[in-house]
Amino acid sequence: MDQDLKQRLVGAVVITSLAAIFIPMLFDDPIDETGQMINELKIPQAPANLLNPDSVKLAKNTAEVINLPRPEAIKTLAENQATHKVQRWFVQVGAFGEENTAISLQNKIRKQGFPVRITTTSSAKGLLYRVRIGPEVDRKRAELLKAKVDKLNSINAILSADE
Repeated sequence: MDQDLKQRLVGAVVITSLAAIFIPMLFDDPIDETGQMINELKIPQAPANLLNPDSVKLAKNTAEVINLPRPEAIKTLAENQATHKVQRWFVQVGAFGEENTAISLQNKIRKQGFPVRITTTSSAKGLLYRVRIGPEVDRKRAELLKAKVDKLNSINAILSADE
């Protein structure tokens, strides 16, 4: 058989099979997850206060906005935040008296793909540059991060909570 004829026949078979697969998809009605047919889109009713624009009262100044009653969901969220403070965990891989040493370790750790930064703190010996990875909000994830950093760099890092 001629090579051009073979290529045309293969091309025709491929196009026909693709058409047989995709054309029925274009003409099918959409089906939801329950397997029932969706025939029409149901639009919910508009809220009653939007139907009558005179019933909607807008605040005239910021004092009125501030004094509006807070919805229960916002009150509950504010109370939960006040009682449950989120604790952030860091993995401290080093503390140095010289900034250049801290920067070189920071670059090394960053090349390994960790979110690292340098913070400063005062000590009896003067200013210290801490190289820290994090923050993590989950202590277990921070412990796993510490183990990974320790193994990669042959060090014994310190796990600490944010102060």
